[in-house]
Amino acid sequence: MLQEKPISYLYEVGIHGGIRRAADILGVNPSVISRNISRLERELQLPLIERRGRTVVLTEAGRLLSEDYAESRQRRHKLASQLKDLRYMRGGTVAVKIGGGLVSTFVEQIMTPFSRIFPQVFVDLSVASMQEMLDAVIHGETDMALAFGPIGSPEVKRHSFYWGPVCAVMSPQHPLSSQQCISPELLADQRLIALTEHFGLQQYINEIFRSRGLNFTPAYRCNLFSTAMELSAAGLGIACMSAKAAGPLIATGQLMAVPIAHPIAQETQCHLLRNSDRRFTPAAHHLWQLLRNGFSESAL
Repeated sequence: MLQEKPISYLYEVGIHGGIRRAADILGVNPSVISRNISRLERELQLPLIERRGRTVVLTEAGRLLSEDYAESRQRRHKLASQLKDLRYMRGGTVAVKIGGGLVSTFVEQIMTPFSRIFPQVFVDLSVASMQEMLDAVIHGETDMALAFGPIGSPEVKRHSFYWGPVCAVMSPQHPLSSQQCISPELLADQRLIALTEHFGLQQYINEIFRSRGLNFTPAYRCNLFSTAMELSAAGLGIACMSAKAAGPLIATGQLMAVPIAHPIAQETQCHLLRNSDRRFTPAAHHLWQLLRNGFSESAL
């Protein structure tokens, strides 16, 4: 009987187009993946991967194994979801992954009306990085994801919409808070609060600074939008995010948002993502439509 672990490695290699890339995503040594696939090839007496230039692709046998693994895993996830429904005695489950800067808008504009219509549905909501969201959607581990930032061309169904501008968010007492807009050059001289590189927002900021030949050298780095906002509200530095992300503290007068004067900052996008092969429940479909309509309208 074939073991699942080597086949899971083969599946990841096929998805990511290389052993090293798959190893980086899984957090394992590339030699572990190579050994497992080689052992599987010897067991089956069939080649499972082949190199084409700089990429690795699956052979026909490898593709058959990979597809069977994906289908089996999707069935297991569905079973786990059904068991979770029984455990919580709910009317179904919807899993959503979301970028940290979108949480407040999501809760206010989406979850409130959704919960009125589907009060018995269990919502599994988690904040994730861009890569974590893409992996979860591609692998069928979440119903949908709401991401912010540059996304490239992933093999997922997506609905994109404008979500800018990116602003310099600071305490009202900061000397720059009265500016109409702030240039990257002026920002570079300030104490800045960065997010980790996994955030789509931080990728935008890095590109803004690179385009002007500037070094982005933050005074702080954190992995939560709420932490960045608290540091900024305390007057310890300037954070960069959309005014919507900082909305709760802007509303209470603890923060001000000043647009960054750069084309990239004016062209930011959100992306609503789903796996085109994943079948939605009625509740998931309704949530998807709320996100498509609600977030697009709030971006105007």
